[in-house]
Amino acid sequence: MSRNIRVAEPSPEVQKKIIRARQAIAQQEPRVIKCPYCRHSSIVVFGDTKGHVQAKCKNCGKETVFNVLEMRRMRRLQPYFSVFTEIK
Repeated sequence: MSRNIRVAEPSPEVQKKIIRARQAIAQQEPRVIKCPYCRHSSIVVFGDTKGHVQAKCKNCGKETVFNVLEMRRMRRLQPYFSVFTEIK
């Protein structure tokens, strides 16, 4: 089954923006945010990513809105919460 997909080179202006974006993230470490439904890798974010991102999981097809800053905090604080729950 073939689709009629038109592929064109981006304009030189857009190509420069792409190159600048890649240079900006070259020193940053990527983080993978997983789909909350099926735990499949959903999106990759970098350290300077802020705000909300909407993504559709390629595995289960569900759309989810992620707050990138909250996902970062959950990941870092999770071991601390497990320690506090064990003490009580």
